[in-house]
Amino acid sequence: MAALSGPLLIVEDDADIREALQGYLELQGYEVRAAANGKEALEHLETPPRPSLIILDMALPVMDGHRVLTSRKGSEALAEVPVIILSAGMAAMNPRDRAVYASNYDVAAFLKKPVEPRQLVELIERHALKPTGAQAGTSP
Repeated sequence: MAALSGPLLIVEDDADIREALQGYLELQGYEVRAAANGKEALEHLETPPRPSLIILDMALPVMDGHRVLTSRKGSEALAEVPVIILSAGMAAMNPRDRAVYASNYDVAAFLKKPVEPRQLVELIERHALKPTGAQAGTSP
């Protein structure tokens, strides 16, 4: 596991999924914060340290994932934080629509539920911000 510049942020309204992901990722050595809705996610994003990566469900109460992405896009500091969307609906989109959405909202990857934990860790390692100042997406 590579060192990350900050914690991972899991944004998931299903407590069982959120706690299972958090527990698994902590066992892998990651620092993890969790939010149950988009409003909580934005509160975490405004509190240092800035996350290295956001794992975002789209169907959330209070404020959905799309609004979180819109808020992130409006902040220069937060726009740098990579996002992996973990959502059955978004993963089911056709590849072209997913590519357009990813481009518009700077989404690093899409995963469907239930997620394969090793695949999630692989994407975290590939896309998360590293402390050396390396930008996401520059590694092979």
